Amino acid sequence: MRYKLTILLLFTVFKCFVSYSQNGKIIEKERLILSDSIITKIHKADSAMIKALENIEFFRITYLSDSLKVKGFIAKPVQKGNFPCIISNRGGTGEFGKWNDIGVGFFLGKLASWGYVVVASQYRGNDGGEGQEERGGKDVNDVLSLVNTLGEIDNADTSRIGIEGASRGGMMTYLSLKETCQFKAAVVLAGAANAFEHLVHRPDFEEHVYAKVIPNYYENKEKELKARSAVFWADKMCKTTPMLIMQGSADWRVPATESLELLNKLYEYKHPVRYILFEGADHRISEFRKEFFAQTKSFFDFYVKELNDLPNMELHGR
Repeated sequence: MRYKLTILLLFTVFKCFVSYSQNGKIIEKERLILSDSIITKIHKADSAMIKALENIEFFRITYLSDSLKVKGFIAKPVQKGNFPCIISNRGGTGEFGKWNDIGVGFFLGKLASWGYVVVASQYRGNDGGEGQEERGGKDVNDVLSLVNTLGEIDNADTSRIGIEGASRGGMMTYLSLKETCQFKAAVVLAGAANAFEHLVHRPDFEEHVYAKVIPNYYENKEKELKARSAVFWADKMCKTTPMLIMQGSADWRVPATESLELLNKLYEYKHPVRYILFEGADHRISEFRKEFFAQTKSFFDFYVKELNDLPNMELHGR
């Protein structure tokens, strides 16, 4: 009996090891060609991107995360060389906010045009992927697994990886920083940071989002919402990953009070963080898009591409 239990235990450990070691493995990859109509829309949004797109290639991928087949994308320079990397986290839940061709072409293409290899996930259960997303539960592994995915890309320098996300993607970024110190910098746009506060402003979220995707939500409401609220574990996020947090003061989807509450926590714990509150800007900071991209590029270039030292967070300057 003891012999059988030993064999069973060894098999379980081996299975877990194999599953973990396969995380991020690309099992399907196909080139994504942007249609003329998509390119026209990108041109209307940013005419400078048309020239940049000539030097970027896009791919749809299926990769493994916890043995699940998850859908994602790659955008990268066509040139040979070793390029720093960015993991980009989408917002929304389910169909809402998922990556589409224009989002991949414009946003991931924009990041790649700065000289980065960019990867992004649809999260499990979306776009034909296996499993069920949990909006900050086990699907955080879909983000972390992309670190290994980058290791399979020929011109990706995995010693220099940044991470970014907007809205729900900002929350996924915070959760990732709680799990690892692999990222050289993080940029968050209007990141969801306090699920309790979020429900005050958007009570419809409880029935239509949280209860639908978070397992056993009503039985474990407080525990599950705290687990998805960075304000309760700001001290657990990796302090060697400097953060840039940007927010619009007229954002109705994720009120600025959430990011401000988190900012105070990060300041208390001496986490290297830069905060920009754009006056009168909406959820996407659409009124200041050029400034948003300029700040994002500058932050990633400084800490990820150039590997500059972390700032001194102790009081100084007398």
